[in-house]
Amino acid sequence: MNLLTVFDAVMQQGSVAKAAEKLELTPASVSLALSRLRDSLGKPLFVRKGRGIAPTLYANQLHASVGDELHRIANALGMENEFDPASSKRQFVLAGQSYFDQIFLTHCAAWSREAPGLRIAFRAEEDNFHKPIEMLSERQADIYLGSLPINHPSILQQRVGEEELVVACSRNHPRIGDSLNLDQFFTENHATLTEGRCGSLYLYQLCDAPLPTRHVRYRSDSLLHVMAAAARSDLLCVTTVRLARLWEDTLALRILPLPFSLRSVPIYLSIHRSQENDKGNQWLTGQLRNLFLDMPSLMPAQ
Repeated sequence: MNLLTVFDAVMQQGSVAKAAEKLELTPASVSLALSRLRDSLGKPLFVRKGRGIAPTLYANQLHASVGDELHRIANALGMENEFDPASSKRQFVLAGQSYFDQIFLTHCAAWSREAPGLRIAFRAEEDNFHKPIEMLSERQADIYLGSLPINHPSILQQRVGEEELVVACSRNHPRIGDSLNLDQFFTENHATLTEGRCGSLYLYQLCDAPLPTRHVRYRSDSLLHVMAAAARSDLLCVTTVRLARLWEDTLALRILPLPFSLRSVPIYLSIHRSQENDKGNQWLTGQLRNLFLDMPSLMPAQ
């Protein structure tokens, strides 16, 4: 059981050092446990990759077989049913669209006051139907945030909020003032997310009516980079009102409503079913629900 617990932690964290930190062991102890498990099974589990390690095919197959059972056993023994945010030193891994990372930063101070020893890592990932299932099933993340509904027997998902999309541009834009019409929007040049991204932030997936083609001059995988490009040029961009409000003063952005109807972007929070009774996950899920509970207003605060 102990050897498999160490193996599970290394598979989740992706490195011996991070697994040791999570388990509150030394890296040497983790390496020794992996060696004992390898010798017991008679098959290699990890190979060197650059400065780190990578699981073998056998390790991936083993983890897929035992990962769920380890968490069920932990739940049955109460190992994950005790969680005190004031004293916990657990590390959680959140994953999802890159712009969520910026949203978390504004709440880190409040979380650290309630849970000073808690550590939260964020992994920016593609927003598609497959990545959440893969990451949660392989324990690469504790919670996945995205904009797409997931229908999978191992995944529990809840809708925790939505995002309104707006137009952002420089406050010194030479042609855009306090309003924006349809012709202006499609005449101007744009910065946008990379077309290869599968998420619902891709503009045309959210509109029920056909739209003209935009003149795209800059593309990035990061919505923040897209906004920065618009702030430093004459480009327009489409972003979420939450992120726009967060950066409008720092980037000197002008925020305007879209000149056409567009559906809001849903926010889904997903966990693996085996984590349903984990008190730590329940605490963090509650914090995230509260974070997305209120929809920021497009209108500036009075």
